[in-house]
Amino acid sequence: MATARRTALLLRVSQSCAAAFVERGDTSTTIAELAERAEISERTFYRCFATKEESIWPMLDDGNRSLVAALGEQPRDSGLAPAVRNAFVASVGESFEDMTRSLMPIIFGDAALRRVWESATFETMELIRPEVARLIDRPENSLDATAAAGQSTLAVVAALREMADDRTPALTAINRALDAFSTSYLAHPTGKEQS
Repeated sequence: MATARRTALLLRVSQSCAAAFVERGDTSTTIAELAERAEISERTFYRCFATKEESIWPMLDDGNRSLVAALGEQPRDSGLAPAVRNAFVASVGESFEDMTRSLMPIIFGDAALRRVWESATFETMELIRPEVARLIDRPENSLDATAAAGQSTLAVVAALREMADDRTPALTAINRALDAFSTSYLAHPTGKEQS
């Protein structure tokens, strides 16, 4: 029970901090302000997070787990790209789309926040690998599963970037990202497919 309460507290504080960053448009909010906004003491804040930038981790982790759960709901015969598309849209959802579009430019523009996000992104690849392996019918520890999980994660990253840079809706962003992955840039020396 204590673990569930702590997890809920961390997520609530994380969401509150992210909302504060979005309202300010940067991370200049002080820890005292973040703690007050989250209705906790500064001491409790520091028990939860070493830095204000690390405060976004629980929210990112929750998003990762939502993506994994949504991938797990995809039928094995759906194909990887449609499964990633559906899972991305389900995990971002309408309720998180505005926050995603507002928060991601702040993350991309702040080195400390970006490091936290990059760490969470690497974890995404590890978390989705079992579901990706199931969807492509390969052993979880195979190179194919690792490569497919990496491609799926990078498609999500590209879609998030598209949402942040161009204010693109989630479905359009993930469709564009997946379309870009259908071109095999690595297979051709110039990065362009030969006709």
